[in-house]
Amino acid sequence: MRRSKKKKFKYFPWIIIFLIFAIGLAFFMRKDLIMFNSTEKSEMTKPEKEKSPVFPGYNDTAIESENGMLEVTNPASDLVLVNKNRKLPDGYEPTDLTYPIVPLHGASKDKTLMRKEAAHALENLFQTAEANGIILTPVSAYRSYDRQLSLYNFYLQTQGEEWTQAYSAVPGTSEHQTGLSIDVSSPNFGNKLEAEFGETKEGVWLSDHAHEFGFVIRYPEDKVEVTGYHYEPWHIRYVGKEYATYLFEKDLVLEEVMAPNK
Repeated sequence: MRRSKKKKFKYFPWIIIFLIFAIGLAFFMRKDLIMFNSTEKSEMTKPEKEKSPVFPGYNDTAIESENGMLEVTNPASDLVLVNKNRKLPDGYEPTDLTYPIVPLHGASKDKTLMRKEAAHALENLFQTAEANGIILTPVSAYRSYDRQLSLYNFYLQTQGEEWTQAYSAVPGTSEHQTGLSIDVSSPNFGNKLEAEFGETKEGVWLSDHAHEFGFVIRYPEDKVEVTGYHYEPWHIRYVGKEYATYLFEKDLVLEEVMAPNK
């Protein structure tokens, strides 16, 4: 019996060492598992990096025309950039012009033609506005080159060159010719197209909600130096919901997201 006890005692320290080793190993494995789970959870909960919508390149969407101006090569795009430096192709006319079904409030239906997608978006905008007690008037949308030429010459004669350059586009460079823009007012404001419209409840609502329907205020008050045009709270331009929302949230205009390559 003594011999048996002595033999058991002989292996006892090794048993203790093994148990200590096993406990230590289990501890470190548990620690690594906790760290792994924590890292994995952190990766899963990490917010995704915001993706910016891709706008067409400035240099990729225009060629130099005979008169030295840039002529856009994507006139039918919702994101076509037309301004004082970029003109539409000669004779351009959208192929899908239609009349939006909206209340006219004294406006002329003949002046409300828009590209089909933009027209449907305008219908939704007007419907939602009215549901919120906002009454809007579709004053002037698509204008042909000839119509813009007539208006431009009229403004030159009646308002002078400085005013005309600030508020009216040279024929061929007007957004109205794209069929994607429309001037909007309200019968409560006499259907006038004046800067004070931006201070009315209708103008404020339009500024705050136009992007929800794919439109932007094309010539904001704080972007005169960028757009080259004075503040026009009545002039909205269709670009699509994703792009309009991005421009609205970032306080940007098309010239800023489609700048020339340096």
